[in-house]
Amino acid sequence: MLGFLALWAALRTPAIAGLDDWVAANLYDLGPRWVHAAKWIAHAGSFAGSLAIAVVLGGALYRLGRIAFPGLPLFVLLVWGTNSVLKLLVDRQRPDVAFLMTVHGSSFPSGHAMAAAALGGACAWLLCRRWPAARALWIALGTAWMLGGGLARVVLGVHHFSDIMAGYAAAAVLVAVYLHLAPRLSR
Repeated sequence: MLGFLALWAALRTPAIAGLDDWVAANLYDLGPRWVHAAKWIAHAGSFAGSLAIAVVLGGALYRLGRIAFPGLPLFVLLVWGTNSVLKLLVDRQRPDVAFLMTVHGSSFPSGHAMAAAALGGACAWLLCRRWPAARALWIALGTAWMLGGGLARVVLGVHHFSDIMAGYAAAAVLVAVYLHLAPRLSR
């Protein structure tokens, strides 16, 4: 929570502006293949895409109890709802570049990054519970999902890097709550 609040407080500082500009200069519009991949990731990480993933994976892991299904889809709904409230509070403008896909609403925090981090973290944890021998694989996949879901938004020019970091920070709080509730919601 402190990370999110610190980023929010520092939005208009030269340090954050410089970081945002540096990351954008290195990631924005990397070329057709990267843009195509980023668009695919953006669709998969959208509200509908992340909810569909949560329903399918939560249903497949139903043996873990209510924390998996209906818990995981409900968690994704909570993440997107929380993101909407945070966006209303901050109301930051999107980057001043040509967007490489259609976007709506304000920029801070990134909903895609927040959902990617939350879904990646929760899914990795659930998969580790179901198949603990593959723990390293589940953590690597969850981390890759988180990084791809956030950084794709910078490639497409629709978010500042600080929006992505704020989304990750907010998601960390929500994942901690999800994991805290897990023992109470499992069978």
